[in-house]
Amino acid sequence: MPPIALGKGPVAIFPPHRKVKFFFDKIGDTIEIKSEKLSQNFWATSGTMASFYEMLKLLSDWLVKKGLKRLQAQKYITSLYSALAQLAAVNSKKDLKHFVAESQTPGGLNWQGVNELRKAGYYKSLEKSLNNILKRLNK
Repeated sequence: MPPIALGKGPVAIFPPHRKVKFFFDKIGDTIEIKSEKLSQNFWATSGTMASFYEMLKLLSDWLVKKGLKRLQAQKYITSLYSALAQLAAVNSKKDLKHFVAESQTPGGLNWQGVNELRKAGYYKSLEKSLNNILKRLNK
């Protein structure tokens, strides 16, 4: 996983093992899994990294089209999404639906954004893509 170079990101290990976990905790967030078959679900979700970067690129490009310099746009977008991910990670015991609800006001900008994407089928398409990646892994 690319973020491991920064000492960040998940490292799934199977089978669970205290010494192996201790070793990998030094380079990322170790997730012990109890079934090798479950590991494929992690690999499927990691198949969305390029999609994530494509979304950041689109947002950054949109800001550039609106008159920002590329470095300003990229810094804003990467800082925003990094902060959102860190907030969720620091509060990882909270269900992610909490963040969906807390980040929007009924009728507000985030409410509009998430609902337009829902109506357009964006999230269903993402889930379909995950299922297709998982099917490919299971071949």
